Amino acid sequence: MRAPIKRPSLVWRGFVIGGVGALKVLSLSDGAWEWWEDNVTDAVPRSVFRGVLTGTAVVHVAEAAVARRWARAAGIDHAGAWVRTTALYGFPELRHLRRAIAAERD
Repeated sequence: MRAPIKRPSLVWRGFVIGGVGALKVLSLSDGAWEWWEDNVTDAVPRSVFRGVLTGTAVVHVAEAAVARRWARAAGIDHAGAWVRTTALYGFPELRHLRRAIAAERD
């Protein structure tokens, strides 16, 4: 059975998956980076892209840790699903989790 978790909008999901995916490709693929420099811009160093990718990963992991703590403290079912979804999509899931916790308390 699928966990009853409210997912972020399709626009947000596309933004996160597309943006992080692009950061990953540009950070790890020499061919993609060369194409980017030739066709888009060479004004931003590759180290900045790698730093943003690393920062994004750190923030998403921290948000997932917060989700785990909140879900377990509130006794929410499917805490692991909340953690995974928060790690993938970020802060909108924390808002949804906070609302789910408030709804359970009512």
